[in-house]
Amino acid sequence: MLTKRTSEKTSPAGQKVLVTRAGDQAKALTAALSEIGVDPVVVPTIEIIPPASFVELDRAIAELDQVDYLILTSVNAVNAFLDRMVAQGRNPRTLSAMQTVAVGPKSAEALVERGVTADLIPQDYRAEGVVALLKDRVSGKRLLYPKAALARDLIPAELTAAGAKVIAPVAYASAPPADTAKKLQHVLTEGLDLLTFTASSTVQNFVALLDNESRALAKRVPVASIGPLTSETARKFGFNVTVEPKKSTLEELVKAIRNYFEQL
Repeated sequence: MLTKRTSEKTSPAGQKVLVTRAGDQAKALTAALSEIGVDPVVVPTIEIIPPASFVELDRAIAELDQVDYLILTSVNAVNAFLDRMVAQGRNPRTLSAMQTVAVGPKSAEALVERGVTADLIPQDYRAEGVVALLKDRVSGKRLLYPKAALARDLIPAELTAAGAKVIAPVAYASAPPADTAKKLQHVLTEGLDLLTFTASSTVQNFVALLDNESRALAKRVPVASIGPLTSETARKFGFNVTVEPKKSTLEELVKAIRNYFEQL
């Protein structure tokens, strides 16, 4: 049975926090949680996989010289797009010929690691922020938005309405890792103090992997969500979102988690 482990604790020390990010991206969050004394429990509910087809993405890469703005809304998008550019024999440094938009600091950092500088970063590190940043700039312009297979239609719809030509090929997809259901059942039974979700897809996969008994256990555990959209998805499935930072970054999420435990 799940017990309320946090009832007598007033600091993050020893608190068990579930990390559901993709395995290759969980390290940063795990390290940051460890630094504040949390005991991270890493069970990725998502892994990044290639798209079903590269045809549309390859066509877009072949026509890069026609692009005015490149929009990259995650580290996954950065890596998937630039990896495919390289596979197609294109140098990522040629992107300097266009305006490159990174959704936030982490995406901008991922670009720098590949020799590319982001020209624009919105104040709101979400698709809504990208739209607000670009909607008055892009009339008559051609935009390339390499996206996730399950990405919302917000950016293409809003910026097309603003007069832009938006090319939105799928650059990557996601799927639950093998054997995750058993691992989740085990850690939920052992007891957790907090669940963390950093994207709606991690919530959706988490729920899909659980049987009814494990889902009931999970809903007793408070949730830390990276931002409004992820929180909305979590609440839709009946989770109690108690932590959400004002800015949708891992650093702010960890600060909010620390504050949450200190105020218990």
